[in-house]
Amino acid sequence: MLGGAEISGSGAPSTGLPRWRQQVQYAVGHTLNDFYGMPPEVRRETPVQFLLERRWPPKGGAFPSLMQYWDVKQAVADELIRIVAGNHPGELPVMRYEQWHVPVPELSVELSVIFQLAWASRQKGRSLNIQKFMVHSNEEVISGFLHMANLFCHMAYGEPADTIEIYSLLDGGRHSVDGAELPLQESLDYVRLLSVFLEREEQAAGCVKCSNRRSDRDEAQVRGYGLM
Repeated sequence: MLGGAEISGSGAPSTGLPRWRQQVQYAVGHTLNDFYGMPPEVRRETPVQFLLERRWPPKGGAFPSLMQYWDVKQAVADELIRIVAGNHPGELPVMRYEQWHVPVPELSVELSVIFQLAWASRQKGRSLNIQKFMVHSNEEVISGFLHMANLFCHMAYGEPADTIEIYSLLDGGRHSVDGAELPLQESLDYVRLLSVFLEREEQAAGCVKCSNRRSDRDEAQVRGYGLM
């Protein structure tokens, strides 16, 4: 970590999302992790929907309705079946639901990115084929991930990604970007702005925390309880 700052880009869903989408994202991520953790010859004999069934959230209050529960389950299963059928069938991923860190000296930060799946590139001068799977498309998340993945590849390998693919399962969307078409300077600028934003958020949170602590300390003298 440089300069005490860390910038994280995650494949995990935001806590601001509805709970059912968080649960579905969790199920999808672990299903892919289970599936691609198998040798290729075992994957060929293992239906991905069987693994998804083991990870799928139980029926409950997270989904707005029982109909939506079944509709989402069927749509996600169908899309995963379609994707994995031709997705690097004879290969093992070089990254599988792992968090990686790389220093970015130009910004005095450490970049942390979670890659759901990444494959070795066959192209000379390229680093990885990166794949991200989302429940539903979100342009801001897609843009942020592209910049973070691009910066990571340049900082870690000195080369651009081969491709960065982002799948949105509920709408069947697929974004595929040639890593060489992503300007490094744009990704640096993006992460620089993000680091400034996060630093301001941390400072604001620190001020609120200090204020709350002072208020709690005064009240504790009256109420007779200890502070955490």
